[in-house]
Parts: sequence; C-alpha cells; structure tokens
Amino acid sequence: MRNILLTMAFVATSMMCFGQALLEDFEGNRRFFYDFTSGVFVPYTGNPDMMVNSSAVVGSYNRNPAELFDVLVMDADTLFENLADYVSGTKTLSIDVWSPAVGKTVQITLEDSSLAGSTNFPTGRHSVYLATTTVANAWETLTFSFDNRPDATVSDDNVGRMILLFDPNTNNDGQYYFDNLNAPALVTDECAGVSSDSIFNDFNCNQNVNITFNHGQNLRRIPNPDKSGLNTTDYVASYTRNAGEEFDVIVGQFPTAPNFSADSNVITLKVWDANPNTIVRLALQTDDGMNPAVEVVAVNDSTTAGSQWQELAFRYGDLTGQNINAWVLLFDPGNFTADQYFFDEMTLVTSGPLLNNETVLANGSLTVYPNPSQGMTQFAYDLTKTSEVVLSIYDMAGKEVARINEGLKVEGSHSLNWDATNLNNGIYFYQFKAANQVVSGKVVLNK
Repeated sequence: MRNILLTMAFVATSMMCFGQALLEDFEGNRRFFYDFTSGVFVPYTGNPDMMVNSSAVVGSYNRNPAELFDVLVMDADTLFENLADYVSGTKTLSIDVWSPAVGKTVQITLEDSSLAGSTNFPTGRHSVYLATTTVANAWETLTFSFDNRPDATVSDDNVGRMILLFDPNTNNDGQYYFDNLNAPALVTDECAGVSSDSIFNDFNCNQNVNITFNHGQNLRRIPNPDKSGLNTTDYVASYTRNAGEEFDVIVGQFPTAPNFSADSNVITLKVWDANPNTIVRLALQTDDGMNPAVEVVAVNDSTTAGSQWQELAFRYGDLTGQNINAWVLLFDPGNFTADQYFFDEMTLVTSGPLLNNETVLANGSLTVYPNPSQGMTQFAYDLTKTSEVVLSIYDMAGKEVARINEGLKVEGSHSLNWDATNLNNGIYFYQFKAANQVVSGKVVLNK
C-alpha cells in the first residue's frame, strides 16, 4: 500500500490547497492513460524498495538512449482545473521518483493536446516544470518549480495532457521508477462518491485490486475501443500476450480480503477477443509475500463471441475459510500466442450461480461419478429445454485436455462419459455448459 505518511500529506495538501489531487499511484488512483512512450514503460511493477515508499505497485520506465527528449505522454480523463496558480508558484506538482543517479533532471510539460503535435514545438505547450534528483537508487519526493511558458496563447483552463521526461536533452539510458503523482485536479471528477465493494477493478472509479506483475509487459489502461454492446464504460485494460510464454500470467493482489459468501461465489470478467474460443483462466491464491504462492482454486471459461464484449463467469462455489489474497489471470494458457485482449469489470457476484442467464439445467441436477475416478467418469444431467451441451476438461495448468460436444440435446435426462484412461493421475477441472448456463468443478483421477 502507499506510504501512510505520504498519503496523509497528499490529503492534507488537497484540503488546504483547492485544485490539487493524487491522480496516479498505479493502485486505486489512476486518472491518466498513456498515449505514447519513447522508452519501455511498465505501469504495473512491484516496488523495488519499500523502505520509504511502501506502495506495492509502481510504474517502471527504461529511458530510450536514442531519443534526446524521451517522453511519456499522459492524457488525463478530462481537462485540468485552471493552471494559473501553478505558473505563479502558489501550487506545485510533485511525484515520487526512484532514480539511478543524483543530479538527473525530471521535466513535466503541460499541454493542450488539440494543439500540440510531435513536430510543431512550441505550439500548444502551456508550461514547463523542472526538478532534480538528489539521491540515487532510493525513493524521494520531487517538487517541481515553474520554468517557462513556451506558448503563452494556451489558455490556463484548456489543458489535459502531461508530458513526463526523465533526463531530457541527453542520450542516456537508465531505469526509473515513479509513483504518487500529485497534480492539478480535474475539472470534473466522475468518480467522486462512486465506489463498490463487489467490483474489484473496472479501470475507472473502482480499482480495488493491485496488478503486481505481467509477462506481457504491455498491460495498459486505455479508452474503451468498442463502447457498444455489453460494455460502454470509458476505460478498460488492454493486454497483448507474450508469445514467448506458454503460461503467460497477470498477477494481482486483493489489498483487503474479498467478501466471499458461504455458498456461491462467482467472479465475472468482461472480455473482448478478436479470435474467440480462447480459454481464460482465473486462479485464486494465498500469497504471504515470502513463500511461493499456493493456489486455492482455479476455474476456466472461454470466449465465444468475436470482436465484441462478452461476460465470462468463473464459478468457485463455497470458499468458506479460505485465506485468499491473490489472483492470477491467464489468456490462452498452454499456448505460445501473441493475441491482444481487452478486459474490464472484474466483479464478485454472490447472488447465485446463474447470473440472470436463462435456466436450462435443472437446479442441482448435474451429477459427476465416480469421483475420485479410475478413468471413466459419467456426467448425468437434466435439461429443462432443448440446449446445446459441451463438456470441457482442463488440467492443473489450465490446458484443455478433452472436449466433448454433445450438440443439441432435448429436454429431459441425459448422461455422457469422459474417458480419461490415457491421462495421468491428478486433479482435473471440468466446465459443463448447457446454453448460457455453466457449472464448474473438479474431478480427481486415481487409477
């Protein structure tokens, strides 16, 4: 979590000095999206040094030595409030920085994004602010001083873009970390008073889980590229899978224990997939930060609709007494693909297993036996109407090892058999789909 003293300082500053806000901490406060970066930017990185800044998650940036003015272009949700006090010095910008060396200049330029272009300097550049690092390989809070105003024609109240530069006007490289950006408040705060304990992360007003690692290294909060159908929210996550990883992971933490129910626990996730029928796996873990994480339960679902938003449901059942504080999300586990996905609104649902889908599987009718199994397992079920039935089986790594497509089955009682005599002993997960209804569980092979 963020350093308590820093957080208290920011709150006190906001109370005394109207027009300032904590706009980026890579955890619950994320009011920028990154339109362009010259170097290598990883917005979800584990903090390398928690002695001064105790945030679990920070931003990492490797400067591109081929660029004299290596930039991170940060667009705010909306326009900043009037900037006159920042030009006069009445108010100041600040940011926590971990620098590789003393004496490194850090620059912030505030711009009118409708005017500023990559080749038309100084047009659109409202004001420039400078700070200098004083420690190496450690966190410090930099406070910026007004330096100059390149384009005096830019209005104080028509700026919504921030340009962040580390060591500008050099061809140096170097890795920097940054966090806790205290900046001009936004004109309108759509998130004021908006909160929900059940929404873990919607990449907008409810960002109640921390993302601490991802193999793809290109996980971004971006404007929703398809505000139609099931998801019309403003911001979502974009993720491109790392083709070099068979089990490419996004790892996160629950800062506070989820309010799981005693009977039915479902986590939903909205996903946009250009190439559907992708397996998506969401595992829940116990992670004490010192020993290897222990997986408590993992459930798979799969995308079925191409180039449109759909809601996946991960049904965990009873989680009573489980110490769950971490999660792992995998797209297309067990393969070496490099597809891009968008996802949003990771939400806990405890109102029953159907999630308002049409009921086609008679309540409690699915029976799996014998379990443990010696190789042949029967799935017996009752349908309330004609439905398409599919059974998928996954191993502990999330790889699909069997799929039985029964096709359309009429109303009534049915059964199907899964032959696992050629598989190794161990735990396997099943996902039984009848139309829009899904039941998940596990089968133990003990031959």
